[in-house]
Amino acid sequence: MGRLYGRPGRVGSLIIIIILILGCLSQQPRELHGKVVKVVDGDTLYVRIDGDTVKVRLVGIDAPELEPELMKPGEYRGIHNLSCLVKYGYMAKEFLENLTLGKYVTLKFDSRQGEKDKYGRLLVYLYLDSKDVNALLVEKGLARVFYEKKFDKIKEYSELEDKARRERRGLWSCN
Repeated sequence: MGRLYGRPGRVGSLIIIIILILGCLSQQPRELHGKVVKVVDGDTLYVRIDGDTVKVRLVGIDAPELEPELMKPGEYRGIHNLSCLVKYGYMAKEFLENLTLGKYVTLKFDSRQGEKDKYGRLLVYLYLDSKDVNALLVEKGLARVFYEKKFDKIKEYSELEDKARRERRGLWSCN
């Protein structure tokens, strides 16, 4: 009887450890909140968070560059018309500006990638009024899925890209 109320035995200690581990694993991904202060291009922007301005890269997507020499050949499957891609790069930037500039957004981190890329930019899913902005860019054909690295929403974004390609939306009309 003393065992029930005294120090936990090995089984009790193991249960406590498992509960603590499961609690850590089930935590929601970290998120930040801030105001968009500048849009660089269709997948990069600056957000002011608690008085600091940070450079942000939208995870899981890749919008066309604003200059043809910055694009890699074959980067957009089946599209070789770089001037058309550049046009959609500007359209992606304009869409992102019109949607987010001056507005408060939520930034959520991906569980499969680090918080920053090799350039020191925060890698995030950007939300505006609970809308996934990254997904919107793919859905509208203003960005492709960034297949080069695994990320949590790859299946969802791939389905959006496939539909945009079939319907020749946005940059997928360039071929």
